[in-house]
Amino acid sequence: MMGDGARERLGPEAHQALYEDSPNAVVFTLPDGRVTAANRAASKIFCMTETEICARGHQGLADPSDERWGPLLAQRERTGKAHGVARMVRSDGTLIEVGMSTYLFIAADGEERACTVFLEATDGVARERRLAEETDKRHELALNDELTGLRNRRGFVEVASQILEMADRQQVPAHLLFLHVDRMRELNDRLGHNSGDAALEAVARALTHALRRADVLARIGGDEFAALTLGLNRTGPNAVEARIGKYLGASPTVATVGAAVSVSVGWAVRAPGERVTVEDLLEHADQMMYRTKAMKFERGRITDGATDRAR
Repeated sequence: MMGDGARERLGPEAHQALYEDSPNAVVFTLPDGRVTAANRAASKIFCMTETEICARGHQGLADPSDERWGPLLAQRERTGKAHGVARMVRSDGTLIEVGMSTYLFIAADGEERACTVFLEATDGVARERRLAEETDKRHELALNDELTGLRNRRGFVEVASQILEMADRQQVPAHLLFLHVDRMRELNDRLGHNSGDAALEAVARALTHALRRADVLARIGGDEFAALTLGLNRTGPNAVEARIGKYLGASPTVATVGAAVSVSVGWAVRAPGERVTVEDLLEHADQMMYRTKAMKFERGRITDGATDRAR
């Protein structure tokens, strides 16, 4: 059996040989879908040279009519990896089913890359991939909130923990937002639960609008939401809250809900390498949120369609 010393002797030349001589197609891409490298097996499967594969990029290789691509790429963006089966296009336009395993990693230059291993799907491989997809789908359903489509608390903690590890690698701060919908019970009693649900959906859309695609968003309780984002500057939290408030105060949102939606927000910050868990951040941001809410009630008002933040 090969020991640790033998593994250490595998240098860049060995890894290059493993990549070039792999029986499976291996493709490296940038976040925008551009292909940076493809091995000989990839050229054989797609009937293209490496130069042609790079020129086409992901958009030119994937069958745009295959709806399986969207969920696969979304899962990879959320969790850093994905497995599944989808259709791709050869140089002559022939469509082929491929099984794939794809994952994100940070390259030596500090930039994000994706590595995808393709295998032309035989019936047996396709069955195994479908089973894996169904298993992954059940797992995803257990981590998501049915009403808003955001992560639930369990899903948030799972993904946010991975994001904190990324923050340490990139040496950037992590900001956790904790949001509570003001007077949710009164809204349900006055306008009915349909309006209450509409308010929760509006908050989910506001968070999606205010934050980035790479950020982790969740509904962690009945009227409580959270988000984890990396690399905000000093004015970043204020800008995020302003976008949330603007969305919730917009006429279309008020018309959909039947009333203005007011929320209270608290923040927690984690420095790179700090020994603070996601649950610790949630607890601290929750406390900051309640300070905000207490100040708002002391003033005798709830600001419609806007947010206030604990300073």
